[in-house]
Amino acid sequence: MAIYMLFDNPADKQNMTFLNGYETAKIRQVYPSQKCNSTKEMLTACKDMIRQSAEGDTIICWYDFMAVLCWWLCKVQFKNRKIIALNILLKDKATAKNKLAKFLYKPMLKSKKVQATVTSKKYGEHLNEMLGIQKQYTLLHDTYHGGYSIEYEGKVNPNTVFCGGRNGRDWELLIRIAQAMPEVTFNCVMPKDKYEEYKENFGKNMVVKSDIPEQEFLEFMCQSQLVVTPLDTEAPAGLIAFYQAAANGKMAITSDTVTTQEYFADGRGALCGKDIEDWKNKIQYYLQNREEADVSAAKFKSFLERECSEEKYAKILWEMLAG
Repeated sequence: MAIYMLFDNPADKQNMTFLNGYETAKIRQVYPSQKCNSTKEMLTACKDMIRQSAEGDTIICWYDFMAVLCWWLCKVQFKNRKIIALNILLKDKATAKNKLAKFLYKPMLKSKKVQATVTSKKYGEHLNEMLGIQKQYTLLHDTYHGGYSIEYEGKVNPNTVFCGGRNGRDWELLIRIAQAMPEVTFNCVMPKDKYEEYKENFGKNMVVKSDIPEQEFLEFMCQSQLVVTPLDTEAPAGLIAFYQAAANGKMAITSDTVTTQEYFADGRGALCGKDIEDWKNKIQYYLQNREEADVSAAKFKSFLERECSEEKYAKILWEMLAG
């Protein structure tokens, strides 16, 4: 039986070459010719994958929604494929889009032919509660590849924090925190649509950039003392930015969610609720106590190198296939 791993973006190829160094080299990696930006494009890639594979083959989906599409396509076409959905990212929001997503995800996750991974144990429990199911998930952290450090040797500006990225950021909360801390400079990088949505609310202590190259993003992060990231979802969000922060020696202060609890426990970062005072107190404390912030960042980096390594990822993935 063949094993395929379907991706939604050819750019992922450079990060996944490590699988060829382990038993996972037996997995055939399948990339579309260009990034799938719409459900229609994903559907085409999934149809091609099912056509290319045979009865009883395994299809591992890098993007969880493509696993949902593959499963439904197999169901309506009476085809037999084992599906592995990596890193389930279902948000718990009362939008029409999310209600539809829950409707599509639930029967797939209940299926015995589907294995699924989550990046935190508590998020798996949260998923089951949200969908009213009892699924056994495999814990598989996002891979910490290394190479995130830019070896920054420039100036770190005192009393500055950084917030940047796309998925799951609570910009509204961040703006309110910035308003409550006029003495602190908030260096922000946000997507163009969010910039347009919130630009009227930016305070004088906010330096906001939009859609900048990655190198500039990382330099802006390195010029700041701390990384501060309020999130608006319990689902995994912001992990790559947290990995970049750890590699560049920056402590992270973020929202207390079922996902972040696992990553930032035991002094590897600081977690806050929705209370502005909580954010304010923690930010002020770690801006003033730099050594403690540095120890926290080093602890988080050590955790990532140990628990989120490429070797561990390949080992767990292969165990899922062998099981």
